[in-house]
Amino acid sequence: MSDEKARQRLLGGKLIRCLYQLIHSSRIYQDNNQLIIDGVSQCVATLVDLSREGEVTIQVWRGRFYVNGEKLLYQRDTIAITNELAEYFIQRQIGGLRFLVTTRDDLQGNFMAFVRLIDESQKHDDPPAWLDYQAQAKGIHWVEVSRKLEEKPADLEPHLKEKALDAYFHALNMVKEVADKASRGIAGVRKARRLAQTIVDLIHEDSTIMLALATIRDYDDYTYTHSVNVAMLASCLGRYVGMSQVSLEHLTVCGLFHDLGKVGIPKDILHKEGKLNDEEWNTMRRHPLIGVRQIIHLRAPQTLRSRIILGPFEHHLNPDMTGYPRTHFMKGVSLMGKILRIVDVYEALTSERVYRPRAFTPDEALRRMWSEGGRSFDVPLLKCFIAMMGIYPIGTVVELQSRELGMVMEYPDESRKDRPLIVLLKKDGSGGYTRGEEVNLASPDVEGASPRKNIVKGIHASTLGIQPSQILLQDVRAA
Repeated sequence: MSDEKARQRLLGGKLIRCLYQLIHSSRIYQDNNQLIIDGVSQCVATLVDLSREGEVTIQVWRGRFYVNGEKLLYQRDTIAITNELAEYFIQRQIGGLRFLVTTRDDLQGNFMAFVRLIDESQKHDDPPAWLDYQAQAKGIHWVEVSRKLEEKPADLEPHLKEKALDAYFHALNMVKEVADKASRGIAGVRKARRLAQTIVDLIHEDSTIMLALATIRDYDDYTYTHSVNVAMLASCLGRYVGMSQVSLEHLTVCGLFHDLGKVGIPKDILHKEGKLNDEEWNTMRRHPLIGVRQIIHLRAPQTLRSRIILGPFEHHLNPDMTGYPRTHFMKGVSLMGKILRIVDVYEALTSERVYRPRAFTPDEALRRMWSEGGRSFDVPLLKCFIAMMGIYPIGTVVELQSRELGMVMEYPDESRKDRPLIVLLKKDGSGGYTRGEEVNLASPDVEGASPRKNIVKGIHASTLGIQPSQILLQDVRAA
């Protein structure tokens, strides 16, 4: 993320907090109160700092704030404020505010009058129209009010999905290239490091898009798509638990290379239909060790190799050190190994595999993993993974009580992981499905409108011939 973008998001978050505090203070204090005076000064100063060519825009979309087109990232210490202010705007049917920043004095003089008008607007039949009229009547010409957004404006992060798709497919090609070159002893990691940095930056910008990309399935190239998906999920989980930027980049490389050892496993074993016999299973269990040898021979600084070797070695080890490969020199699994273990199993369970009759739906996979608890996974990390993914992870096809089908897109309210935003699926007339209406199951209107509000069950997308990524990312090129 660029320094300017980081600065804009920092100031955007400050502006939202200032507005929230000023609105609440306005209900208690008069304009001459020092708390009000200081609050107005902070808001105006922040608007001036944020100004781009004399303008600052605040928009609300799906319960999230965008300032100057940049989505504000959730911060755990301010999430309640952000959610409450977003709901405050939605109740007043306000989709955005456009501030025309000329001079500090222009805003300072009647900023508080505008804040009080916003608060009062809810009492009227058409709050945005009333607010706009009253503002103009009182000489407040430095702000424009827009209605609640029905569709996402084109100026909100227009290239992020495209950048994310490019990163995904570059990573896919890179994993194939490294696997091919590693078998000949000539592979390097420079490209992998650059891609890892890009993936981590994109996850910081919007992890929802990266979780959507991790639903991509290519069964002809399963080993490679599996590796990229594991890298995406691992990096998202690492960020969720607070790993540093450098550690996230190393974790992402580990995810990309965690199955590198499978290049040394015969294809008739890798793709065998049905259960492996004892000899075949012993061969399969060698792939973490083969992967370690491949990583040791990568053209890379020794310090980097030492940081990306342990996770791939450990990704089939349980917390009690059972699993494989068996080792007597380690007393525990590293954080990277624990993360890779969780996301590797989840991705495998939700994918079609030749050795089992059907894949698990994402919610089924999470329930199965939870039932195995501390035997197979680090429990605190697994709790974090489930909290991050939601009860019905992004890309899950769900059946509503109304018999409608939908797909989980995201969780706009981070505190309601049982109430996702879904897009209804409608038949396209050619045997497939396309996007329909978007429904936020966490909104008060939907919660009071039974039977649509309740999810009955998850359905595996493949049974309907659906690639979740094609629905989730339908407004960019096909995934």
